Amino acid sequence: MKKLSSTKRPRFILASASPRRKEILAGLGLRLCIDPSGEPEPNRQDGESPARYARRLARRKARSVAGRHGTGIVIGADTVVVVQDRILGKPSSRSSARTMLRRLQGRWHIVTTGICLHDACSGRSVSGHSSSRVRFRPMTRAEIEWYLDTGEYRDKAGAYAIQGHGSLLVDRLEGCYFNVVGFPVIAFLRLCRRLGVDWPAG
Repeated sequence: MKKLSSTKRPRFILASASPRRKEILAGLGLRLCIDPSGEPEPNRQDGESPARYARRLARRKARSVAGRHGTGIVIGADTVVVVQDRILGKPSSRSSARTMLRRLQGRWHIVTTGICLHDACSGRSVSGHSSSRVRFRPMTRAEIEWYLDTGEYRDKAGAYAIQGHGSLLVDRLEGCYFNVVGFPVIAFLRLCRRLGVDWPAG
């Protein structure tokens, strides 16, 4: 595939306000600009798989932000937590977070992140997803309340953050750790190569 011109050190635009995604991408040494899409998240369609839903949201965010930039590679991403084919989004309250944690405790769930890279100049885009399996250990009511007291559940899909206090809730992990945090770096690298982005060099 022909590589994009002027992509020796491409500028990336993250269409998300997530501090976790920003930290991961900044740690990769990227030229990074933050421009959250602000797009409302549509509901999951009938018969739509969680992975397809996550990819659709990622494409929606990337394409929305690309319209505001003449150049750069826009990164759209969306993470969903799935247990028994039920998507757990971000909790609206402590009560809803408690319900999610009770549903997750003692069992396996799937974390899927959809990613879309959109070249603002050419209009070309590629998308994909990464999935990981996570098992929570059994927890007592007191342990769940302790975790809620940390406040870490706020703005987190599935009401937990594996990179923080939530690490104490996880018994096993199969797949990409960074995917559970919110941004699978190897899936991102593969999409860069599909789009023809020469990063990292060589």
